[in-house]
Amino acid sequence: MTKLISTHGVDITQKNFQQILIRGDGREQFNQVINKEITLQPPSKNLEVKTNDKFIFAKNSFDQWTLVYLFEQDYKKILKIISNLNSNDKILASDYSYGQVYFEVSGKNKNEFLNKLTQFDFREKKFPNFSMAQTLIARIDCYIYKLNEKYIITCNKSYEDYFKERLMDLINL
Repeated sequence: MTKLISTHGVDITQKNFQQILIRGDGREQFNQVINKEITLQPPSKNLEVKTNDKFIFAKNSFDQWTLVYLFEQDYKKILKIISNLNSNDKILASDYSYGQVYFEVSGKNKNEFLNKLTQFDFREKKFPNFSMAQTLIARIDCYIYKLNEKYIITCNKSYEDYFKERLMDLINL
């Protein structure tokens, strides 16, 4: 965890999360296999997010979910879960842990700050709590998870330096 910005009612911290991308049909057998591995039912609605003290679990589309570990796990454990999920022929799980970068954005002015980088509508009626969206931030394709008073933003790791530079540019405006 690295604190990047703390200014004008906005706090941005870079996080070291691990992520598994899961594809499947979302039916009862899929839900049972997932629940057995992580003891959390998969979200059933598109763009819905479920959380507990260990995970962020989001439904990206009709057949794709993202599981984000909130605390670093032993890599062998991640690989074992992926292997267990992939032993079911109706599920395909892939490790995305090292291909993504994660930022936690919080503070009373987080929406105003992020609106300088995107045209995304952060209002509650358009982006309710425990939902997620895919949008462009600083011209980078990102996922945003809204979790009560904070956002988790993730994008491809290849954009990490560029993304951080755009955040720093906003401080200097």
